[in-house]
Amino acid sequence: MRHGRLRFVAPAVIAVLALAGCSGGGSGAARAAAVPAPRTSTPEEDCRRLIDYWARAMIQGNRWSGLDWEQKGFSIDQHALHERIVAAARAEQRARGTEAALQLIDRQSREECERLRGAMGGGRH
Repeated sequence: MRHGRLRFVAPAVIAVLALAGCSGGGSGAARAAAVPAPRTSTPEEDCRRLIDYWARAMIQGNRWSGLDWEQKGFSIDQHALHERIVAAARAEQRARGTEAALQLIDRQSREECERLRGAMGGGRH
């Protein structure tokens, strides 16, 4: 019989303790205020990061580099930009090596994403 009552009392005690722990008064508000706001990025930064990542993967032979443009998260315009940058980087890699190709990717992805304001469009239809 002792175990029978314990079966009903234990969940009630746990529930009371859990509710007591949730009512922390004003301390939760103070902690929430100390957490910094999430960092936001511009379309240009997002474009540069995305193209830079996947172009580097293509040049370095990453096993995921064969995904299609939608799986990589590109807009149509970003995909076209990525293809141009990868073509230029492959030529640079043949002429001057992989490090030079990676530097070209960094420079061109930054410049082109700025120039095209993130290249978020859907291309010509």
